[in-house]
Amino acid sequence: MQIHHMHYAEYFHQVEKSITDVIRRCHPSSWDENHITFSLCDELFQRHQSVNLEGLDRPFKIIWDFRKLRLPEETDFGDIGVLVRLTTWSNETLEGIGLLEAKRRDLGKGSFSSAKTSQLKKIVSKAPSAQLLLYDYENVSACMDNWSVQFEDYYYRRRYGEVLPFTHCVCLPARTALQQGKYTTDLHKFGVPLSYQIVNRFFRGFDLETDAKVLDRVKGNIDRNGGPRVLILVGISSGSQEPQLPEVNGNRYIAAGDV
Repeated sequence: MQIHHMHYAEYFHQVEKSITDVIRRCHPSSWDENHITFSLCDELFQRHQSVNLEGLDRPFKIIWDFRKLRLPEETDFGDIGVLVRLTTWSNETLEGIGLLEAKRRDLGKGSFSSAKTSQLKKIVSKAPSAQLLLYDYENVSACMDNWSVQFEDYYYRRRYGEVLPFTHCVCLPARTALQQGKYTTDLHKFGVPLSYQIVNRFFRGFDLETDAKVLDRVKGNIDRNGGPRVLILVGISSGSQEPQLPEVNGNRYIAAGDV
């Protein structure tokens, strides 16, 4: 496995670029939620498997893997799970999962009609930190004020001039969407780019479900139902130790090469 070295902010940009490329390839002929999700996870796995990040106070090493749920097709925990095992410089271990329920924007409309209140309520009852992930074929800038200023300064302004940042994948807390009571592009303003949610939130230990029962279910260790349709496995180390991938039930999840 080839190990890449790059600046933390550049890595953020590369993840965003991969996401943008997938959305643009899928629209309009393959504008299907499952197809977008599998394509997205495969792209992230292929392009970002192993990296040592620079520009931070401490080392930050990342390794990835990718799994697909065998059966059943229905899940209580959404479409994508980002299962993180984080080892700190003090040798503490944090394991948790970031959960994402994905919905695509309706063609020619400003709605996400496949988003259902009953489904989101079911997910947040088991995973309060779950996120709603909105796929949008148009450039979305309404959420960009919510991300860290350092990345806008580093990437867009220093390297590429005065370019208005945008994304095609927006994450917001599912509970926020439920509180708003509507599933339209108006939700964009309450979110952040998926790239930001992954790199700056999940990878740093935020917005993760850490309850042992939830982790057992999403890993496929108990119950027939449970895990998300796809799992992105991520091992992270912020110290001298090598990162380690979290373990999941191999009878429930298919390895990336078998997808």
